Amino acid sequence: MKKLNQSGFHLWVLPLVIVIIAVIGFAGMKVMKGGGPKNEKNSGGGGNTTSFVDQYKSQCKERDVNFTSGPLKMSDLGYIRPLGAMLDGHVTPTDHVYVGPMNRSVPDNTYPVLMPADGTIVDVSRMPDQYIGDRSGTQLAPEDHRLTISFSCRYYSIFIHIHKLEGKLAEEAKGLSGGESKKVSIDLKAGDTVGYIGGDTFDWTPIDTSKQLSGFISPKLYIGESWKIHTVSPFDFYTGALKSQLEAKSLRTVPPVGGKIDYDQAGKLVGTWFREGTNGYSGASQDRYWDGHLSVVPDYIDPSYTDVSIGNWQDKAAQFAAKGSFNPAKITASDGMVKVELVKLNYTSPPGSAPMGIGSGYTKNMHPDTSGASVGTIMFQVQAGEKLKVEKFVGKTPAEVANFTSAAQTYER
Repeated sequence: MKKLNQSGFHLWVLPLVIVIIAVIGFAGMKVMKGGGPKNEKNSGGGGNTTSFVDQYKSQCKERDVNFTSGPLKMSDLGYIRPLGAMLDGHVTPTDHVYVGPMNRSVPDNTYPVLMPADGTIVDVSRMPDQYIGDRSGTQLAPEDHRLTISFSCRYYSIFIHIHKLEGKLAEEAKGLSGGESKKVSIDLKAGDTVGYIGGDTFDWTPIDTSKQLSGFISPKLYIGESWKIHTVSPFDFYTGALKSQLEAKSLRTVPPVGGKIDYDQAGKLVGTWFREGTNGYSGASQDRYWDGHLSVVPDYIDPSYTDVSIGNWQDKAAQFAAKGSFNPAKITASDGMVKVELVKLNYTSPPGSAPMGIGSGYTKNMHPDTSGASVGTIMFQVQAGEKLKVEKFVGKTPAEVANFTSAAQTYER
């Protein structure tokens, strides 16, 4: 069995510029707010209280939209990691897909990133010069950008981790320092090059402002990343043969193949929670805004498995797979205390699976490997009013845990 850990997931966050970004409509993530940290964990949330529609209504243009190009040339496109992945400070399901090139070993700026439809670049940002997250050793590209694209007043996209920029866009971005952004108005056609990447993925947050996700019990908790509640699968933008070709590149084979980020169900354990007093998604502190986040959701590639992602496990964000049979969508207050044994979230592929792209390690039919050593137990108790009692027992098996202690915490949504 080939095993793959989650390295390769890039998280960038720039909490210090979140407020600025929110005001100017910056949508991003290395944390450039606005777009969706790698999207941004842009996110942090800062003090943005403006809806995404309001942020860009003065810049958008009403026009017919036809998505006729992939984000990379089809010959350059290796795989697409769907919406909903979680790693490091991406404690909640990510609101962007990861677009992976065919060959991970190529030099930087090898592959052109393309406009999927006619549209206008309305924001260009230089990503922060430092990685922000709980992992160490992450290398940064010498130049790294976040772009907000308006196809119309309904459809938008945010591209993050675009390296060398092309043409007029490159000229407009000259002089930007890490964390700075600039409003622009650059019209491009479907298939035009916006910039380049090397062997690493870039983030794509597709946005349809006419839709609001129904799986967030309290959408207001996400106002710090105002685009999030309008995030859709990129495959929803396409029709015909091109749609089928792009869907075939997704690591996920179970509908929806583009992934999902909103799993909340009233009165049930499943979904995303925030520790009381931590200001929802924006967090209590921009330094580690994800500290109070908690997600108990189906795995983003194989939803028959359940993942537990928490912002503070021994002072760091951590992602786990639930060991054994456990369906959080069936857990309610009537179940009382529920103990879940955890293993580190790593992935395994069936024997003989072919990697999607050279050196990627990603294959179809990947799924969490629950055969690993137990790292501890987490205990939940669903309570009235969308409250959740939670306690972590590091290094203990369920048999070694009898009841909640004074260390238990309350989460809400």
